Amino acid sequence: MRYLIAPDKFKGTMNAQEVAQTIASGIREFDPGAELDLLPIADGGEGTAALLAAQLGADLQTIETVDPLGRPVTAEYFVSGEEAILEMSAASGLWRVGPSERSPLRSSTYGTGVIIRYLIENGFKRILVGLGGSATVDAGLGMGAALGYRFYGPDDHPIEPLPVAFSRIQRIEAPAVTRVPEVIALADVETILVGPRGATYTFGPQKGLAPDEVTALDHEISRLVAQFEQDLGTNWAETPGAGAAGGFGYGILTFLKGQVISGFNVVAEKVALRERIAKADIVVTGEGKLDFQSLHGKGPYGVASIAQLVGKPVWALAGVIEDRQLLMAHFNGLGSLVSGDVTVEEAMENPRPLLRRRAFELCRDFNQTSVKAKN
Repeated sequence: MRYLIAPDKFKGTMNAQEVAQTIASGIREFDPGAELDLLPIADGGEGTAALLAAQLGADLQTIETVDPLGRPVTAEYFVSGEEAILEMSAASGLWRVGPSERSPLRSSTYGTGVIIRYLIENGFKRILVGLGGSATVDAGLGMGAALGYRFYGPDDHPIEPLPVAFSRIQRIEAPAVTRVPEVIALADVETILVGPRGATYTFGPQKGLAPDEVTALDHEISRLVAQFEQDLGTNWAETPGAGAAGGFGYGILTFLKGQVISGFNVVAEKVALRERIAKADIVVTGEGKLDFQSLHGKGPYGVASIAQLVGKPVWALAGVIEDRQLLMAHFNGLGSLVSGDVTVEEAMENPRPLLRRRAFELCRDFNQTSVKAKN
């Protein structure tokens, strides 16, 4: 049997390469003669830039910038010819801010804007930006400030565009930009900017917003969308992906005239995913959590969709699985680290042996089902 093992990361425990290797060890335990093709994937979330960089042979670079709270940090990006690849989380990620420090109303994407401004000034023709893992819900206004956009309040008083000050912004002024390269944002969600299905309601609570803050901030961002339309003539709020990374997708569309596209589709093309699925007998994918949101831009669903198109069975392994009945329409087998005898805490603390065991069990169960079907 030839297996293609194409998982995303298990966030907080293992990167995609480690997940693939662990699944492979479980399959080998059941089937020592298995032929294994390990292909870690990403979908625009954290790890996408590094994965693309590895595929392109891009060089790692560093730059001095600031974190979501304005503190000096050194961030990474990658260079391949005239193309640059970065993750907005390199500067503006949640990993930069300790749990006790999280303050989304005072957090900004300015640091990511500093990196993008540097890349523009140094002549890069194409910039790819992964949108996962942000600490921010500022709709990219911080990035806009770094790029030269100005925000004014009453009496034309300059306003620093932190979410806590959004209610004071009454006018937006664009810089005199002479050159903007092609900027492509890689999203792992299709979230729009505002409303109950928008960025603030979807991502605000996990970044630390209280319920009343979610409602108030969504209202202010909705008001600012109208202000942008009046002052700049654009309105990208309803564009799928505009709400990715706390609305950073909207910032890419508004301040850089960029695109927001499926990060999975870009990665799939770069790694020839369809061709490698076609060569496999069984496809195995997965990520830290599978639920209904996984069906809207996430990597495992993308893998499953291609596998179904070419007629290959596809299994998914995850730390936690919710909405199992909904997912079963897309996967031939599901395995979760968290089960009746394993808690979330235990799975997070020691995921490798559990993942290896679940991979073994999927192989065993699939083999038993196949034997029964033949008889």
